[in-house]
Amino acid sequence: MKRLFLAGALLGVVACAHAAIPTIDPVFRPEPKPLGPAYEDPVERASGDTIEDPLVIGSLPFTDSGTTCGFSHDYDAVCPYADATAPDVVYRYDCAAGETVTIDLCASSYDTKVYVFEDGPDRLIACNDDWCAYQSLLTQVPLAAGCTYYIVVDGFGASCGEYVLEVSRYTECTVECPPGALPEGEIDCYDGYKDIYNSGCACLPDGCFQLLEPSCDPIVLCGTTGVYQTGPMLYRDTDWFEIRLSAPARVCLAGDAEIPMHFVIIDGRDGCQGLSFAVFAEVGPCAQVSDICHDCEPGTWWLWAGPVAWDLGFACGSRYRLEVGGYAGGPSPAQRTTWGAIKSLMR
Repeated sequence: MKRLFLAGALLGVVACAHAAIPTIDPVFRPEPKPLGPAYEDPVERASGDTIEDPLVIGSLPFTDSGTTCGFSHDYDAVCPYADATAPDVVYRYDCAAGETVTIDLCASSYDTKVYVFEDGPDRLIACNDDWCAYQSLLTQVPLAAGCTYYIVVDGFGASCGEYVLEVSRYTECTVECPPGALPEGEIDCYDGYKDIYNSGCACLPDGCFQLLEPSCDPIVLCGTTGVYQTGPMLYRDTDWFEIRLSAPARVCLAGDAEIPMHFVIIDGRDGCQGLSFAVFAEVGPCAQVSDICHDCEPGTWWLWAGPVAWDLGFACGSRYRLEVGGYAGGPSPAQRTTWGAIKSLMR
């Protein structure tokens, strides 16, 4: 788990949770989010500056591109950053029938923020700052029949730049657990949850790791994850699986998830303070990934699975499937909490 104060010095950890090339810090230490540069050399655009003169989305799916540079700073929303001065561009969508949509800025080239007003700026219904690296995405945004929605393409701080906006109807993603798979066994997270099950290096003082025994066949794990709130802080339900190798091995991960997740192979031979990423990949939603492989030397290695960002849109109970290949040999000599001991903690 990694914590996020909704106000204060640790706000930046949200952005780094989904960096294109993550560092070790997003696993269990905070790191700040840098401010984006203010725009220069603005250009003019005829419409889209305010909700009185928006760009119009006629039908879905919809794609448009442009730049926010040269527009005015007219609106803002807190998710969780406030006091932005970035210019913004407004789109209008008149919803004829109730539907659920996805609003995607992931192909944009600057640090974006996106939010949605219903019938005017006094009713904010959705907001996201960082989802895919420093770009924004909203999923499962409910729209009511007969209402007018204003989608505001904005930026973090004073940032502006080129954006690509995609709006489409949301398609539900479901990841099934195949027969014979090994259940992770952790209960679904919830607001106020305290993870002492398999939260790895975030579980003090000695860490909480879920041990895997070697197998000649690929190990298939089925687990759940999500983001939850405890007091003023957001937490991710991250799962750490430990393997110990008695000989060099090429370990490979594969799988899928109902929300965007990272699967990571971590070198744990030097413990939590000396760990390093070996290889990682983003999986889901409903986007199968395979061949996440690393040639591992003998010793302790951790397999990490967790949401890409601290976003309450990643509901607790979201399912994932993690396949582990290449972990064969004798019984694990790991001297840590056993499966039975871990489960007894939850009783």
